[in-house]
Amino acid sequence: MKLSDLGVLALRGLAGGALVVVFALIGEIVKPKAFAGLFSAAPSVAVASLAITIAADGPLKARQESIGMVVGSVAMVVACIIAVVAIPRIKSLWGSLAAWIGWGVVDLGLYWAVFIGAH
Repeated sequence: MKLSDLGVLALRGLAGGALVVVFALIGEIVKPKAFAGLFSAAPSVAVASLAITIAADGPLKARQESIGMVVGSVAMVVACIIAVVAIPRIKSLWGSLAAWIGWGVVDLGLYWAVFIGAH
């Protein structure tokens, strides 16, 4: 049974919201409190999105989306490293711009390597 696009969107919202609450509770328990945000948003939305994708479109589509999440995560780590190094040296505006550009370059490069170049 194929879910309608609106139904899938509604399920993603409900599941994502419920998992945000669960991960926020975990974040409240974990020490230090700096990890609370880490455990509340991104993992819960990713898990909910993949669960709904499996139900709506099957595991092959979910696999492709999870690979995309990993590509974006690697690019985000690179952006964070660039920001940590660049912001103290060239101030926040230019350091943030450098991090954003770094994220874009790495993300697009990995996207090409994984999804386009492999075919």
